[in-house]
Amino acid sequence: MFCSQCFFELINRLFPNNGGIINFASFFGFSFPNMVLMLALSWLWLQFVFLGFNLKKSFGCGTNKAGDKEAYQVIKDEYRQLGRMSFAESCVLVIFTLLVLLWFTREPGFIPGWATVLFNEDKPYVTDGTVAILMSALFFCIPSNLPRCCGKSEDGAPAEAPCPLLSWDIVHEKMPWNILLLLGGGFALAHGKIWTFSVAGRKSRTTAISILLCLLVAMFTECSSNTATTTLFLPILASMATAIKIHPLYIMFPCTISASLAFMLPVATPPNAIAFSYGNLKVIDMAKF
Repeated sequence: MFCSQCFFELINRLFPNNGGIINFASFFGFSFPNMVLMLALSWLWLQFVFLGFNLKKSFGCGTNKAGDKEAYQVIKDEYRQLGRMSFAESCVLVIFTLLVLLWFTREPGFIPGWATVLFNEDKPYVTDGTVAILMSALFFCIPSNLPRCCGKSEDGAPAEAPCPLLSWDIVHEKMPWNILLLLGGGFALAHGKIWTFSVAGRKSRTTAISILLCLLVAMFTECSSNTATTTLFLPILASMATAIKIHPLYIMFPCTISASLAFMLPVATPPNAIAFSYGNLKVIDMAKF
């Protein structure tokens, strides 16, 4: 998420006259096949390491073990304990769905989006950040419980105003402000346009350069945050691509995807830290698999 957002912002800052070639629709079209491929490869790797390629054993063909029934019953009981979706959970789902739809339809590329028709005819007043801020503001306005029409609660006491879905105290406590400073530093670095590369490598093949840079970014992101890696490398790669006369997307797009392939250490990405925090994994286990 943060890597793609950094990529969007840096492309628009470094190359403002790009014609809106990079948007959520085009990024989804490029990333979705990669996601499916990576999911299949990950499944095959885990299958080979832990279960082997015994399809009869893996899929339970012709077997009916008691352990499988117990596992199914545990999953079924945990699902029942979740209960029905609450009003707050439904509101969050609706806001998230609306956010994705507004992002995809703002400037889809093949047809004029709603932002172009309504607001951006002269200047780009509405951006992806505008949509994100609008949807975030709704969390502070929508109550977490369904408001009652009458002025009394269930026990007859005067009803109090329900708290919103999100309060500033929670934001102040849980918000990773260091990420905001990191993103801002990356945008400032991009705005500076530091030209540090010579034009000696103009005749180098684009594919070889892209592969080498992807390997460099993939190795670097294993030992640091993928957001930090993206904000550090993309401005430099954009300057290098411009200096050696290579289209910036040939380098920046694959390196953005490579920065997301951080699976080895807990520090690399928040999902790694969440999986590591449960205590069932060691660093050596994550590095091994």
